[in-house]
Amino acid sequence: MEDECSISEEIVVLSRHVRLARLRSPMFCRLIPQLRDRLMLSLAEYQVVAGKREIQFCMALEEALNNAFYHGNLELSSQLKEDGSSRFIELAAEREALSPWRERSVQVTELVSVFGLWLTIQDSGSGFDVQAMQERCNDPELMFASGRGLMLMRAFADEIFFNREGNSVTLVLYADGEERELPLGTSSSGSKGCCIVA
Repeated sequence: MEDECSISEEIVVLSRHVRLARLRSPMFCRLIPQLRDRLMLSLAEYQVVAGKREIQFCMALEEALNNAFYHGNLELSSQLKEDGSSRFIELAAEREALSPWRERSVQVTELVSVFGLWLTIQDSGSGFDVQAMQERCNDPELMFASGRGLMLMRAFADEIFFNREGNSVTLVLYADGEERELPLGTSSSGSKGCCIVA
């Protein structure tokens, strides 16, 4: 029987060149570091990137996971952080134990190869207005506590894709090394910060 407090993982495809895996985390925010660390292992295992790019991508991934758990599944507003109180963390702890929040999960689909890493992170929440958030990120005067996570993801992933509902994000990190082929439609200067709603 699967432990309802642990992350489950299904390996769909596995070779020395590529891995396709599906991970599912129950609604416990304390599992975020464990899930992040498992996903970051892929960068070393497939020699995708190292050094500064690895550290930066870790920041983007952590923001995406925090968004899925706290904002997506627990439906917590970033405005709760702006007043400097502990209400954001307190309300997260309360909701983890209550329906409907406790029945939710975060699903991650990982595709990693020598060419790069593709992570799709989906929560069980109702999503958010992706277009409105992107507009906020382009206007620093509108941005306080909210929007910074999206800015980090845009800065430190090579590409990000959102579904229209706003409850799924795909982070893409292309591998280092000029000997590796570039994806179709990508110039040698890369497509840094590309953000697409699909």
